[in-house]
Amino acid sequence: CGKIFPRAYNLKSHSYCHSGERPHKCVYCNASFSRKHDLQRHVRTLHSKDRAHTCTVCQTSFTTFDQLRRH
Repeated sequence: CGKIFPRAYNLKSHSYCHSGERPHKCVYCNASFSRKHDLQRHVRTLHSKDRAHTCTVCQTSFTTFDQLRRH
């Protein structure tokens, strides 16, 4: 695709986008990801028990402030 990266691991991570390879697998469900960061965000937002952000109107709680804001 012509993209240039400052570090070899950035290029390797990007190459997964083109290969379709998803080496980072969730231990809680069948989801898999090209990038480790995406897996970490998935686990934090879907499987985490820590839900520190609570709606003051309906008391629904969320793992990230962004989820609460979208709610």
